[in-house]
Amino acid sequence: MKLAAWRVALRVARRDALRAKGRSALVIAMIAIPIVGVSAADVTYRSSQLTVQQKITRAMGTAEALITPTQLGWRLEQTPDPGNGQTDVPSEDGSKPHPTAQEQARAAEPVSRLLAQALPAGARLLPISNGTLLSTSTATGVLQVQAQGFDSSDPLSHGMVVLDRGSWPTGHDQVAASTAFLEQSGLSVGQTTTPVGTHLPLTITAAVEFPDALNQPQLVLRPDDLTDAVAAQSAGTGASTGSDDSSAASTAGSWLVALPDHTPFTWADVLKADAYGFSVTSRAVLLDPPPHSAVPIYQDPEYQSDSGGGDARTVTLLSTVVGMALLEIVLLAGPAFAVGARRSRRQLGLIAAGGGNRSQIRAVVLGGGVVLGTTGAAVGIVVGALAVALGRGRLEQYAGQRFGSFALNPTDLLGIVLVGLVTGLLAAVVPAVQAARQDVVASLTGRGTIKSPPRWLTGLGVLGIAGGTAVALLGVGTGQGSSSILGGSVVAELGVVACTPFLVGLFGRLSGRLPLGPRLALRDSTRNRSRTAPAVAAVMAAVAGAVAVSVYQSSSEAESRAAYQASGPMGSVALQLQSGDSPARVAAEVAAVQSTIADLGPRGDLYKLVFRNDCDTTSEGPCGNVALQPPAAAHCPPGAGGWGAPDAELPSTCTHALWGNESFAGQSVVVGSAAALPDLLGIHDQAAAQALADGTVLVTDPEYVTDGHITLELQKVSDAANSDSKATTTTVQLPAEVVTGKPAAVTALLSPSAAASAGLRTAALGSVWAPPQVMSSADQQRLNAALGKVAPSYSLSVERGYQSNSSAIAIGLAIAASVVAIGAAAIATGLAAADSQADLATLAAVGAAPRIRRVLSGFQCAVIAAMGALLGSAAGLVPAWALWHYENSPGQGADPTGPVSAPLVMPWTTLAAIVVGLPLLAWLLAAGCTRSRMVLSRRTA
Repeated sequence: MKLAAWRVALRVARRDALRAKGRSALVIAMIAIPIVGVSAADVTYRSSQLTVQQKITRAMGTAEALITPTQLGWRLEQTPDPGNGQTDVPSEDGSKPHPTAQEQARAAEPVSRLLAQALPAGARLLPISNGTLLSTSTATGVLQVQAQGFDSSDPLSHGMVVLDRGSWPTGHDQVAASTAFLEQSGLSVGQTTTPVGTHLPLTITAAVEFPDALNQPQLVLRPDDLTDAVAAQSAGTGASTGSDDSSAASTAGSWLVALPDHTPFTWADVLKADAYGFSVTSRAVLLDPPPHSAVPIYQDPEYQSDSGGGDARTVTLLSTVVGMALLEIVLLAGPAFAVGARRSRRQLGLIAAGGGNRSQIRAVVLGGGVVLGTTGAAVGIVVGALAVALGRGRLEQYAGQRFGSFALNPTDLLGIVLVGLVTGLLAAVVPAVQAARQDVVASLTGRGTIKSPPRWLTGLGVLGIAGGTAVALLGVGTGQGSSSILGGSVVAELGVVACTPFLVGLFGRLSGRLPLGPRLALRDSTRNRSRTAPAVAAVMAAVAGAVAVSVYQSSSEAESRAAYQASGPMGSVALQLQSGDSPARVAAEVAAVQSTIADLGPRGDLYKLVFRNDCDTTSEGPCGNVALQPPAAAHCPPGAGGWGAPDAELPSTCTHALWGNESFAGQSVVVGSAAALPDLLGIHDQAAAQALADGTVLVTDPEYVTDGHITLELQKVSDAANSDSKATTTTVQLPAEVVTGKPAAVTALLSPSAAASAGLRTAALGSVWAPPQVMSSADQQRLNAALGKVAPSYSLSVERGYQSNSSAIAIGLAIAASVVAIGAAAIATGLAAADSQADLATLAAVGAAPRIRRVLSGFQCAVIAAMGALLGSAAGLVPAWALWHYENSPGQGADPTGPVSAPLVMPWTTLAAIVVGLPLLAWLLAAGCTRSRMVLSRRTA
């Protein structure tokens, strides 16, 4: 066709779109729904990408360099960005030459002198202490936070930390707190917090943000204050403050470097600092890296760059999702153009009667694809960008880091518009061919013909399903995961699409057994297969995406849940005592817990086994060890009780079974009374309690029980004062009974009397409680505060069960796929209802009640949604199974030598909601939106 003819076709398509505004809006919505997700994802991704300058600012504020001691005195080699690789020369493992005399002399010098020699003249340093965990008071108790040590009021740090409100702290009794800390602690700017172990309250003068850690509770103290607080917390005594900056610099983990007049820290300066054992991140070097030949580490044949080569799993997931999304757009738009061609067949017939040939008729329909596809893509881009702009704050909080900027990449957006244009054309191809082949007289009179689907199309569809499934499932093992999964899934789904007309006919055979409303709807769907099949395919495509994401996500969730090891029954509270705690302190800690929370339920006290021999009767501590003897199935070498050969030299099964499957405070076998059974093992069995009292060891792992007994290995140390003395091992057998805990927190539990009969002593290990409900975070903070007053260090844990670790991407894909599925069903069935206006008018003419018309419209939508949901559920299993198999196959994160062991878990609740809920929702929407009274229209022919 000539360009002028295409111009006429586009003009006709544009006028037709404006004339049929409702149908055009539905087509645009069909194309725009997936485009919204694609454009929103692109804008989010581009906005979250940081420029080099932004990365530098978040790493070192306004400083010229960040310098970190690596191996003081020894020369090291680094890449321009030390995070990409560095090595000590000489190395600690002996693979490089031994240090020279000069390097040995440097290693003995003070850090301050090395810094003065390594840095350019006039350099100013801001010490930064490495972040450490610190317990501090809150409005309700004590909270453990990440504490940073640097002077946040110094402009060098600005950018690393951003002031949200308040003013920068300037004194030793002031502190800056992250907004996440203020939210979790219940404190606000102007109030105070006191680190545990100190007596100096710190006034919060500023609420700040760390741009890369928005959700992490953090405090910013001066380095010397942080050092004193950590030391005081460890010792359980008050801390002194007011150390000078020089002492802080000597204990700093790194330093920010400022040079006079903002002189750049050059690559030559970096090499000089490397010679003294300092690793340097330089602003000037990162912005303008040196040539490859000027970097010594690149010349080392042993150096291997970590750059290049993307994550194969991420590439596979991304390519599969994108490829399926493009197919989904085509299938979503297909029924819209099919209905549009049917509604415009009189107009197309007039073009043919006026001398228009088939190519011109095809051009008019394809022109509609160009006009509506481009418009849909543009609308989708605008809506997606607006959604990101309006939800930017929530997205940043959910991701835990600030965007670099709100970025609209013109190349990406143009590509998305082209995707909409191409998919619109592809979706209009089949309707264009069908419109060009239709009879002119039939078009002018509005009569349609009913044709059975050709058998070759159904046969081709069956071959596509079988071949695509085989490629997706079997091709994973060839190492071409991305291409095989994507290609196979698309081919299999296209095969289902090709079989859809035949399957619609099979569904139509059920109409005779249905009531009037669904019977009319099913027969109408069968009679108008050219309209029904694309609509079913559209719903099928959306449902397939939702099912694939749901199956994959539920399998990942099940795998993580199965790997989770609970510390006790749900809601149980465990207090682990520190070694060397006196009986008075133990009693004080237990009393502090019980006096703080009124209803903790029954308490069970636990003890660890202590074996001693006559070698050191004056020592207060044990001079021997006690452990479970590994089961015979573990194939452990004789005497491998954990004190002989290193774990690396033991069989993997032996290492796994050596300490038991479960442990409490590092002990797989503990001593306790029957009161500990419900708290520790979740057992409420009087028979088990009686067996424990009678001296029987309760064991949660049957592999440790042989002939009704369990074996303990006792290691005697010949001379506790001599570390080189040899040890001998003996064993003790005790009667045992296998029990099932929910969940088991230890492998074996025995009574104090059984331990005494075996010649074993005990020492306090901890206490456990089983409260009637899970403790709140505020109550746990109150407990931390009460325990901090009586003990310098302790460990309090609350079993809250498995917490989902679903990624934001997976959750987003599941939500997006579900929304698209519902939207596709509503829009596709709305088009079907619009195409059935003549049937509804006929019902009105013969006097049908309004309820019949509502029922017919509702079941028309429900039939399309039901068929699409059933077919989509089956089609979605192919990519889900293939992706899961690929991720768990050798070399893709699983054991590279073992088989795929993680099972595929079906989300039956989600599948039931899709198969049943989606048709029901479609029926309710369609029936509710259908007008009770139909206005009769004039005859068109």
